[in-house]
Amino acid sequence: MNETLPLTGKCILITRARSQAPALAAHIEALGGKVWEFPVITILDPPSWAPLDAAVARLAVYRWLVITSPNGAERFAARLAAAGKGPVALAGVKVAAVGPATARALAAVGIAVDLLPAEARGAALPAALAPHVQPGDRILMARADLADPGPAEALRAMGCEVDDLVAYRTVPAGGDVVQLRSALRAGEIHYVTLTSSSTVNNLLERLGGREWLESTRIAVMGPETKKAALAAGLTVHVIAEQVSLEGLVNAIVADLCGRGRRPGGSPPAGP
Repeated sequence: MNETLPLTGKCILITRARSQAPALAAHIEALGGKVWEFPVITILDPPSWAPLDAAVARLAVYRWLVITSPNGAERFAARLAAAGKGPVALAGVKVAAVGPATARALAAVGIAVDLLPAEARGAALPAALAPHVQPGDRILMARADLADPGPAEALRAMGCEVDDLVAYRTVPAGGDVVQLRSALRAGEIHYVTLTSSSTVNNLLERLGGREWLESTRIAVMGPETKKAALAAGLTVHVIAEQVSLEGLVNAIVADLCGRGRRPGGSPPAGP
């Protein structure tokens, strides 16, 4: 064990979907941390692709495409490919993305982003788009089924025509909750990472209450997840202002350093 790494001796719970956990685990393990995977969400297709496929077939009618998450970016690109189209089909359509991680996911599939709100949250979209839209503009929004419909409603209030479509669903996932409760009770898990509102709500539902998290530190990614955690009665100890997996891990390291932990040193006691 390399005791000079900043997360040596720390166990960190990952609640992301199983397909998405490896990237976060790699960041943690590279810094000496131990990972406990307990996915509380599963990413699924929408009940039907028909609405999104119909929108992809008529992309030329839209002035803006809005993608609200990396999952949305991947799913939208997949539907473009299924229709035999690529990023060139978006010529003449401007693209807005919520958060740098979403912008990177779009860039990875060859889609350039024209607008990135200063805040990485859906609620910041309407104000960011306001100077760039006018009544009658048509906007395609591809998002999760449980995402806040507020931004689409706000854009409609500006006079825009918004097709607010589901690109994927997030549903609860199972796991050995008895073993997890035991580890939490024993203080074996030092940080719990929460990366979306769904991970907050589904973790608490699986555990059966927030009391199981009272002896660990809660690390969240972004303001929307923080808002959901606080609304659920959790104490948020760490927030990644840089909304990315690397930002989340760096925030945990900074929290350790701020509490007297030095790389290779003894961990501070208590949550």
